[in-house]
Amino acid sequence: MLLQTKTILQTIIEDERSHDYPLFRQYCVRKEQGLRKDALKVLQAFIEEMKENDFEVQRSFVAWLFEKIEWFEDGHHLLVYTLIIGVIQPVLQEWEKVDPMDVRPYRWQGLFVHQGEGLPYLLKALELGGSSEQRVIVQICETYLSALWYSFHHIHEDLYLSTYEKDQERIQGIEDVLTLIEDKRIRSNVEKQAAYYDQLLSDWKKFQQTETRGFMKWCAERKKPYEWVEAFYYQQ
Repeated sequence: MLLQTKTILQTIIEDERSHDYPLFRQYCVRKEQGLRKDALKVLQAFIEEMKENDFEVQRSFVAWLFEKIEWFEDGHHLLVYTLIIGVIQPVLQEWEKVDPMDVRPYRWQGLFVHQGEGLPYLLKALELGGSSEQRVIVQICETYLSALWYSFHHIHEDLYLSTYEKDQERIQGIEDVLTLIEDKRIRSNVEKQAAYYDQLLSDWKKFQQTETRGFMKWCAERKKPYEWVEAFYYQQ
């Protein structure tokens, strides 16, 4: 369960460990006060200072930071680009090399600092951590579902933005991990969405066998229960 009573910034500032990183703590204080420009100057000084430390000191900071971030919805407020590029990613990448069986660098990259390419890290985290990595498993499903949404979000205009093979792999990817989701409500929701896209892909394939335009009308004639089909009925 994620914590909501305090912000991530307030929690970091109040944490005793933050005094081990005075410049980072000062950055959080100024950011919390809304002094964005001053905060970024202090952050840059912290990054330069941290780069001078040995790997174990850097790793200790990154571990402490993410162990906090994992509990907060607003954790992304701390993950500004300069910190990610200057400290976090180099540390996580080195961490993979020195301790390849540790799930944490893969989990944290997949969930928080993947720069749009999180899936390989998530899959590796699942491989190492198994069903205990619940947040990773859900994020894998959400990543696939997001890609499927993009593939089909103009389908009512006869515009399909992917390939059968890619989307079939995405649906299969969801089905492969679905049973590992412990929260029944989340599992049921993911299952319904995967079934929706599986049916939609199947219908689009059938439509394409004989037609090139008018998928919405084709679905309406066959009483397919898609939202945009219902809209088509109302237009008649």
